[in-house]
Amino acid sequence: MKQVSPQTGDVMPLVSVVIPTCNRRAVLERCLEALANQTYSNYEVIVVDDGSSDDTPQFLVRFVAEHPDVQVRCLRNEPNLGANPSRNRGIRESKGVLVAFEDDDCIAQPDWLERLVCAFSSNKVAAVVGLVISPKPTNIFELALKGTQRVPGPGPADRLVGCNMCVRRTHLIEFFLDEDRATQARNPNGSVDMRVSGRGDEEGLYLMLCAAGYEIQTVPDAIVLHEHYYTGRSMFRQALRGGRSAARLVYKFYLPTRLDLLPFILSYSTMPLIFVYQWLVIIPAFFFAAALAAITYNDLYRKGKTISETIRSFHVLLAYYHVRLFGYVMEAVRLRMLKNNISRLRLQSA
Repeated sequence: MKQVSPQTGDVMPLVSVVIPTCNRRAVLERCLEALANQTYSNYEVIVVDDGSSDDTPQFLVRFVAEHPDVQVRCLRNEPNLGANPSRNRGIRESKGVLVAFEDDDCIAQPDWLERLVCAFSSNKVAAVVGLVISPKPTNIFELALKGTQRVPGPGPADRLVGCNMCVRRTHLIEFFLDEDRATQARNPNGSVDMRVSGRGDEEGLYLMLCAAGYEIQTVPDAIVLHEHYYTGRSMFRQALRGGRSAARLVYKFYLPTRLDLLPFILSYSTMPLIFVYQWLVIIPAFFFAAALAAITYNDLYRKGKTISETIRSFHVLLAYYHVRLFGYVMEAVRLRMLKNNISRLRLQSA
């Protein structure tokens, strides 16, 4: 379904916005209120309630009734399936030419959809990714992860970000989002710990689109605020889950070792050389120094932190990477030693 802009006369393709949610009615309300105020008018919102046990279903009924001018469809999973299975269900139910994705704890700026749609300047562009900004850190753990989802200036994208991206539906139907990920973190009562993300849910899609020869563009003025807050527990659970998911991604697509973890792996794997000749300590020391330099570079130039912020949070981030490394190595060993149900795919460039 397409509309024509009354201001410019341009065709406005229908955009389906897919939002998975579970037990977070309060943040979901802010997310949907922001979507109700978009400058782009031709869109539908598909909320996939992933087995919520709070008042999310009742809230969604009320929201739909109070916003008759917004096309909102509500789906429900029983039982909880996870983020990507929920997104994939939303994709299958979508009617739009384009499918945009947000997390339930994101607040989109009014021109968010308009900016995303404008970036599809040619049929070669398969997907676009926008800028995710973080709220002001309230503790050292949030400061350590500040800017993690930040993207560079306009141009070819080096990643997709699951909480702020838009993809042509035809490509999503061809590839879908990767469901071979590490399981979601759970609370003691069995409910999903929504404070833990970092599962790399969108990485498989990015790799498959690139291998197929499609273009992916960055749109830094398509902005969402990601209201994702951390405690020490949720941060390190995220590190562990992120490491496990990275190992599964490497295994599934026959990828080389992750670059963010490679210097640490080389450092620790070369330490036995010290027992041969002590002066060989320079080899693991070199790799460890390279790892520290990479973290510093990433913080200053990719995440956009100040020097002061980097120094203050560096020890926490170093611990984060070691927990991530532990999860990565343990999962990599498990995948190669034990049976698993991952369907492997060797990517070949078009």
